Formats: sequence, structure tokens, C-alpha cells
Amino acid sequence: QDYFHQLICVTEREELVVPIRAIGARAILDFPDQLDLLECPVKYSSQKTLLVRNLGNRAAGYRISTQRPFSVIPAMGTLGIGDAVQVTVGFEPLKAGDYSASLVVHYDTGEDTLTSLHGTAVDVRIRLDRNTVTAEKTYITLSNRTTVLIHNLSDITARFQWKALDTQEEEDQLKLRLCQQEKDKLYDFVREYGVDTTRRERFALLARTLQSERARVRGDPVLFCSDIFSLEPKEGEIRPNCSAEISVFFKPQEARVYEQTVYCEISGRETRLPLLLTGEGVGPQLHFNFQELDFGEVFVRATHRYEAILLNSGPIEAPFSLVPPSTAMGSCFTFLPQEGIVAPDRLQAIRISFCPTVLGEFKEEFRFRVTDSPKPVTLTIR
Repeated sequence: QDYFHQLICVTEREELVVPIRAIGARAILDFPDQLDLLECPVKYSSQKTLLVRNLGNRAAGYRISTQRPFSVIPAMGTLGIGDAVQVTVGFEPLKAGDYSASLVVHYDTGEDTLTSLHGTAVDVRIRLDRNTVTAEKTYITLSNRTTVLIHNLSDITARFQWKALDTQEEEDQLKLRLCQQEKDKLYDFVREYGVDTTRRERFALLARTLQSERARVRGDPVLFCSDIFSLEPKEGEIRPNCSAEISVFFKPQEARVYEQTVYCEISGRETRLPLLLTGEGVGPQLHFNFQELDFGEVFVRATHRYEAILLNSGPIEAPFSLVPPSTAMGSCFTFLPQEGIVAPDRLQAIRISFCPTVLGEFKEEFRFRVTDSPKPVTLTIR
């Protein structure tokens, strides 16, 4: 505490005032006036440790504060006269650019001192070896594997995660929506049933569930997850000047073309690295041993019998079923069996009975539906 007093000297002719000041004991932590943390890779943490002494003549009770992306440890403490403590100032920027802030030391006497902090965040040389991964054509229910490399050409250990969304802002909005959905469930329960003594226990359980679910959602890293494409590993670290091999698995569920973009969140890069995944699912490979069957001349109202062979040239089972014909001449045909399953690399004989009821030339196309195949198998008979 400081003290102030006035000594007043009075004479016959004048009055003299002599101020007296006494400066109380002070704690003085020798923080520098300015601290430069130099360049730091974006989304990476750099630190500088200071040895801070108490040069004052009383013990120091202090609290230290700053603003993001800077941090300080320890944030508070007590330091005796002549003692020293290590203070670590951290810098973890999320975007590239120049940063400035103040590190404020709050003494227990109510006084503050300031240290100017400066740092620069930059992108470093980290990249994918390609922007698109195209898997080979893959039969449904089977899987295919290809790889992509992450090259870390920097001097830092980079941590990566494969994300489903492009930006952190989109992730935060998704988490807010999920939290709101859980909150709405609780409110719906209150509106529908009220909260009387018989339901308080259940309401309390729902409230606790809501709280734990919100905590889970907030802590969820929202990693990429799909039934069609998967990446392994989904997260990890890459040492300086090394590369990581990522396995991309493609497991189609339908016979069609798939496209999916995933994003690599990685230390040292401000924006997430996009990777387009593409692949085509292939259904069962079922076909007849011939596409057209010519009966030639046959007698009317006489039963004629023929045979066609269904071949499965693929590695997966091919369930099939006859699409009932809708024409008058089509109703004169009988196929046995009309449905079944052809095992991989096997065949199925289809017996055809034909009893025409009208004269003249005809041409009929019969279709067999194949499960998980976009196109039916056709057989033309003339």
C-alpha cells in the first residue's frame, strides 16, 4: 500500500506545503514488454517458455490472462521474493495470418502490467498425392481396396482426421441441430404428459439423458462414416517428412455409380483437403447362352418343347424371376422354373413349352428380372 501526507509549515507571511510520499512494497514479475512467437503452422501449437522472477520486495499473488489463439500456463499463482517460475505461452492459430494480443498480469494489489504478444500462422507443405480415388468396378456385397497417400513435407508432426463435412462451422451447426433435437424430445414429453409426482422420476431420467447426450454430441469429432466407402485409419499422426498410406474400401450395395467427397482435417493446413471417392457397383452377371431363339415353322395347337440356358459368369449369386408376359402370344409360353438362384460360375436350364393358338409369324421378348441388377435378362423368340 502507498502512503501520502502533507507537511504544512506556517509563518507570519506565508504557508508552505511539503508533500510526503511513501511507496509501499511491490511485487514485480519481470515479464518482457513484448514477446514474439514467430511463425507457427496453422492448426498447430507452438510454445515459448519464460523464466519469470519476482524482483519486488514482497510476495506476488498474481493471475495471468490473454486472448485466443494465445494461451498461458500457469494462469495463477503466488511467487515469493526472489523466487522464479516457468511460464509457458502457447500459440495455436486456426487460420493463417498475423495475430496480436496482450498478456495481462493481474496482481493482488489491483495493478496490472501488459506484455504484447505477436505471432504469424502459415500453411505448410502437406498434401494428398491425388484429389480423386476411383475404385475398380466391384460386385455388390463384395469389397475393393485402393490407397491414397498423405505427404507431410514439413518439419512438424501432423495429426489428421477424415471428416464428413467441409468446414468446422458446418460441424458446429450440425451439433447444434442434434442438441436441439434432443431438447425437443424432452419438451414434447413435458407437453404431452406434464410433470406430476408419478412422472418426475422419468422426467429426471430424460433430463440426465439429455445432458449426457449433449455432452457426447459436443465431444463428437464427426469423423467420416459410410456404408459404401470407408477409410482406414480414420485418424492418426504423420511424422515430419514422412507419408501415411490410407486404405480406401469400396463396398457397393446397388448396381450403380457412387460418388462421395471426404475431407482431411490436418495440422498445418487451414482448409481441409478434399478427396473425391468414386466407384461403380456391379450386379449379378446373368445371361442366356443365346439372345434369340428361332423356332422356325411349328404346328398350331401342338405343344413344342425347347430349352435355354441361363449362365452366371459373375462371382456372386444371381436370383432371377420371370416377368409375366402381357401379350396374347406370350401367354402361349410356359417357362420352368420361373424363378430361382444361379450360383456363381454355374448355369440353370430353363425348359420352354409352346402351344400356339393362332396362325402367323410372331416375335416375343421375354424378360427375367435379376435381383440387384438394373437391367433384366431378355430372351427373344421368333
